[in-house]
Amino acid sequence: MKRLFAITVVMLLSSAMFFVVICAGAGPVTKPFQAMWTGTIYVLGPCPDTNNFPPGAAQVINVGKGVSTLAGKSDFISSYCTNFLPPNYNTAEGSGWAILTAANGDALHLLITVTLDLRTNPPSWTEHETVVGGTGMFKGAAGESDSEGTWTLGTDPFPYGESIPPIPLVLYRQPPQGWTGTTEGWSTN
Repeated sequence: MKRLFAITVVMLLSSAMFFVVICAGAGPVTKPFQAMWTGTIYVLGPCPDTNNFPPGAAQVINVGKGVSTLAGKSDFISSYCTNFLPPNYNTAEGSGWAILTAANGDALHLLITVTLDLRTNPPSWTEHETVVGGTGMFKGAAGESDSEGTWTLGTDPFPYGESIPPIPLVLYRQPPQGWTGTTEGWSTN
């Protein structure tokens, strides 16, 4: 009887150790997350990245605050270059980077691609983010997310409609504009 009990205990412990090893080797756990943001867009002027963007592309900085199920109350900053596309120059595409910083100072680093649509009222934007690591609790993080939103200030940031010139120098003289948006995605941290 003692022998049967000992064999059963050894089998149960072996099974438990097997599952611990399998789960440990499964890799990081992915977590879905959502966020809501609001902030300000600053058009700084011509894009300095002349290797990847043509003359007339604009450099943009977005600064915002929000709340994320991943990081709690957070600050957001992004920098990207964007280029208006022919034939009507009422849409634009761009790319750059972003940093999401949690209240405790841990930062999530992102590469972003942005699409602007001036044909909607108010103008709208979409953004795809790829998580490329971070600091603190986000060290070694990976993941992806998609964001979307609109400009929110009463000032029309693009009053030229479809007649915007091919090199939108008028864009560089725009006042800062408000924006709002949401994000859905996943991360390993």
